[in-house]
Amino acid sequence: MLDASSVVRRSMAQVSCNLDEEVAVLNLEKSLYFSLSGVGAHVWELLEEPRSVDAICESVAGHFDITAEACRGDVLKFLGDLREAGLIKLAD
Repeated sequence: MLDASSVVRRSMAQVSCNLDEEVAVLNLEKSLYFSLSGVGAHVWELLEEPRSVDAICESVAGHFDITAEACRGDVLKFLGDLREAGLIKLAD
């Protein structure tokens, strides 16, 4: 289960690339394709390096003019979805 102090990173079982304002992500193990835009693309770019959920929320808040507390639930859900899809993992 993810919480505010969890540190997450991109999975090694994926490849991604930027396409204008979007990010295309392919899960190599499941052959599933994902397209991320807006906040999702911003979060994905942040995950180039392992980051805590709190750090991700702070960046989202600063970039999209929302409080970190207000976006925490949405960010946790989004990261949970990415984790379930095999695109991110808890950092060691």
